Amino acid sequence: MITEEYTGMFENLADGEAKCRGIKAAIDKALEKQDVEQVLQLYYLYIKEDTFNGDGFRSVVLFPEYLSYFDKHPEFHEQYSYDLMWSFKWILSGAEDFYQIPLSQITEMYRQYGEYCDKLNYNKRSYYRKLWCFMSNYALKNFPLCSSCEEAHDLMMHCPKDELSEVPAGEADDLTAYYLDVEKNIDKALKAAEPILSGKYTCNVVPHYTYDNLAVYYFYHNDFETAERYAKMSMRLINRDFGSVNSLVLHKGNIIMILSYTDLPAALKFFRRQLGVCYTNECGFDNFFFYRGAYHLMHCLEKNSEETVRLQFPWTTEPIYNSSNIYSTSELKQYFYNKTKYIADRFDERDGNHHFNYLLSKKFN
Repeated sequence: MITEEYTGMFENLADGEAKCRGIKAAIDKALEKQDVEQVLQLYYLYIKEDTFNGDGFRSVVLFPEYLSYFDKHPEFHEQYSYDLMWSFKWILSGAEDFYQIPLSQITEMYRQYGEYCDKLNYNKRSYYRKLWCFMSNYALKNFPLCSSCEEAHDLMMHCPKDELSEVPAGEADDLTAYYLDVEKNIDKALKAAEPILSGKYTCNVVPHYTYDNLAVYYFYHNDFETAERYAKMSMRLINRDFGSVNSLVLHKGNIIMILSYTDLPAALKFFRRQLGVCYTNECGFDNFFFYRGAYHLMHCLEKNSEETVRLQFPWTTEPIYNSSNIYSTSELKQYFYNKTKYIADRFDERDGNHHFNYLLSKKFN
């Protein structure tokens, strides 16, 4: 348990950036006092806070320091290995979602995670799960640590569940995504999603993720009616649970894109609500989908002969900004296209493929 001496430095601060600063100050104080147990607990708390209430980049930068400190104190390995390994899982997602992190560094981080699974006596179910999710999300045909998504998935399924395994809702959602994105088999996906769709399995982000995955699948397959149904189910939950939080930015972007073609007023209303929240996100992966959604929204408004749109535009230093809050739809369309294209180019350069530019090029009418 973290003592009051340190919790008083951050417990009353706002979630996200403010709390991260407070926890970091507590880490520095505990390091100065050589209070090893408190340092280890505070590192974990910092990464957890940044992962769930920030964009995760600071955790990626801080993690090597945490890992080095953990290694220097083997007397605490048994007690705090669980915290370290969960932090490892979180920062892997953070690292891959920022185009600023080179693929060679991500590869090394995955190698280390597998090594620490062995070193600390955890099986590799979570390791293989992370591998195939990464390869699928970034359309990597191969990876130095695994030849294919299918191989990593099969290896995962042969590992028993342990303390690092996802909760049942998380694993069911992962399997749904695998069958949709890798095997492209909707029947298998719906079977995997059944415990989620029936309400048997839930967690803080499921069924939100699952509804979104299904919405995108049906949208890409031109079943706009079913796509809209799932998108609106996801939107209602997100409005309730994450409406004013810089979270689920990717899913918010997908909802905006889908509803732009099926319910344009609803898309614009949702976009207006989320723009002031999501613009502070620095995660390239999340922002690609949010900006892409905004681009499609402006495209559909323009096609609907809406020459201008009223918007509380948060980027006040951008040349496009004006104090009247009235913007040219065509100019906003180009603005969000450029922002999306910039991110697509960075990721495709990092990953050595054309995946994000392909997603940007997809047309729906």
